[in-house]
Amino acid sequence: MSPTGVLGAAAFAPARGQGMPRAFHPAWSPLWIAFVGYQWWVEIGQQLAGALPAEAAPVRPQVAAAIGAAGHIAGNAVEALFYVGWWRARGVRLGFARLFEWLVSISLLDLLASGLTRVAEAHPGWMASALEVFVGLGALRTGETGSGFRAAFGTVGLLCVARLVATAAIQARGAERALAAPLRLTIAVWLLARLANWWLYDLARGMSPLP
Repeated sequence: MSPTGVLGAAAFAPARGQGMPRAFHPAWSPLWIAFVGYQWWVEIGQQLAGALPAEAAPVRPQVAAAIGAAGHIAGNAVEALFYVGWWRARGVRLGFARLFEWLVSISLLDLLASGLTRVAEAHPGWMASALEVFVGLGALRTGETGSGFRAAFGTVGLLCVARLVATAAIQARGAERALAAPLRLTIAVWLLARLANWWLYDLARGMSPLP
């Protein structure tokens, strides 16, 4: 191929974002992801321990917690894959492994919110009211009949906002763009997921939104 053809192909090739650093050294990345998955396993196991009847077999909550933890990590992978595909269609190549590492790390904010929710539930009163600002104003209404809206949006607190901003910021760093466009994309993806949760929750309770 002629030099002109090579230069032409390079000009139209998707630009690879060089601004996204690695969250960890590649050798440490599997250990870190496994550690975060373990923390989710512990957290979900503690949630199930208080929700399941005492006569339930002890292995069942552990298996359910393992499935839930694996689901969280898999969700981060799917989210990273979607963002990589979205930006690639717009001429920007983000590294999947790097973005996945960051999304797993950022998910610690969700883990913190989950832990603080349990603390608030165990300490009603002023402490619960203070923690609601971080974990969501509807996350602690356990004494009332739940609704799809509360299940979908009840966990909107400062930690949720921080997760959205951090997810957008790392995309902006890798794509070498301003924060506004990645933030709009991140909020749109999050909103669609919340609406789907709302619909599925009400559908499971026999309250289908379809006419």
